Amino acid sequence: MVISRRALLGTGAATAAAAAGLGIAAYAHQLDDLARLVGLEPKPEPDPGDDRLIVSAAADQNALLAIVEATAATHTGLRLARFVQISTEHAKAVGVAGRIPEVPIPPSDQAKAASALAAAYATAATARAADAGRASSPDLARVLASMSAGLDQCARAVGELA
Repeated sequence: MVISRRALLGTGAATAAAAAGLGIAAYAHQLDDLARLVGLEPKPEPDPGDDRLIVSAAADQNALLAIVEATAATHTGLRLARFVQISTEHAKAVGVAGRIPEVPIPPSDQAKAASALAAAYATAATARAADAGRASSPDLARVLASMSAGLDQCARAVGELA
């Protein structure tokens, strides 16, 4: 089977025109609209900056979870089970960190341990609020802002235990 010169040139011209059209659409940021025209639903690529925020938040939240668990195990009288649960949910929301930093041993005095834990929650709340402000994705910003509000509530509630 031999392809004629006309067929080859026609196919090449059509391919070049399609490639040029896609190139122009990409340059004009219209590829999503073009995909919708042909019945495809484009999936947005995550922003690399958001990926870094998630990795950082995961490390912070998993470290906070380790602190909460250590304090709960050391000071059972504080009844921190609900805070362990909340911190576990926050850690799951952003994923498991690759490596959790070494966690300091909670103070032996129960009031000092509660104050230290409240400070850790407050620090995490401030960090998540800052992360929410830097997030490109509105969905990620909402998750981080909500997490910040929850962490702030935990800081206040644990602070009242001191």
